[in-house]
Amino acid sequence: MGILAVLTVGGTASAGLPALPGTEPTPPPATNTPAPPSADAAAKPVKVNDSADAKKGIVSVQEGGRTLGMGTVLGGDGRILTALSGLRGAELADVKYADGHVVRARLGHKDPVWDLALLIPMSGRWTDGLTASEIDPSNGELKVFLAGGRAAPTSGRVKAKVDVRAKDGTQLDGALDLELRGSPIVGAPVVDGTGGVVGILVRACKPVDGSVCLQSIYAAPVAAIRNFLVRTPLNAVAPSPWLGIVGAPDSVGNTRGVRVMQIAPASPAAKAGLKTNNDQALAHLIVAVDGNPVDTPEKLADRISKHSVGETVKLLVLESEKFREVSVVLRAPP
Repeated sequence: MGILAVLTVGGTASAGLPALPGTEPTPPPATNTPAPPSADAAAKPVKVNDSADAKKGIVSVQEGGRTLGMGTVLGGDGRILTALSGLRGAELADVKYADGHVVRARLGHKDPVWDLALLIPMSGRWTDGLTASEIDPSNGELKVFLAGGRAAPTSGRVKAKVDVRAKDGTQLDGALDLELRGSPIVGAPVVDGTGGVVGILVRACKPVDGSVCLQSIYAAPVAAIRNFLVRTPLNAVAPSPWLGIVGAPDSVGNTRGVRVMQIAPASPAAKAGLKTNNDQALAHLIVAVDGNPVDTPEKLADRISKHSVGETVKLLVLESEKFREVSVVLRAPP
């Protein structure tokens, strides 16, 4: 038995986009977010009626309260697609969600050529997001969210698909040259009438003669986004929640649970007041997590893994023949 230090919290990949390496499917998260789309639903984007659903998947990328750019939550996954140039060389940024709460995020994957970045939230488990469009973006009106979902999206359309250049001179095929109402912000998603993402606003050089890079804002198309995501490093995942105990199956009468055998110093379990004892009968017996019975270390680990760093779990423990509830704030392992 080892300290419950690494409890992988996987995520399903955004519907319509390739699976992100390093993840495993998990049951629906214990939050106010809906379950990820089913496999049947992955073939087409989800219909939205008034952009309200789409707004939930748009975030503001900030530093010190100042907006650097926008970002898109990958639906059912939780990681955030944005523009690398918006981060201005930073490895960390704040992410402000549609409901106003803010979490810290780190840069997990980047592509300076297409100006794309993938941010990994360090706490929380917000998975309301957007999916890839299956519609030709050249046909019909498009919407661009420029205010983190707090304001109505601006209208736009594709003027042309163009070949632009990265700052290093690499040719970028199929970028979307857009006509927009309002000032574009890098990282903002461009969506079709059903709420499916057709592109992400990035910076690129205009296709002009000469070596001078005249940067402008274009949309990286879905094909470029897919290619970016399939190259995601295996370690670009959210930190795992940590309880910090060694446990063993045990029972008292008809009550079965996980006996606390060891507690890691300064761990969430230690801070919450969980107890172990040389006299095993006096150590805490964990019998439930958020009302769900656990009677083996594996079941306990599974229940903890359904949460994320920063969340609070309620443990029902048996101590001296009396039950009591203990609240534990989970954190990442040391």
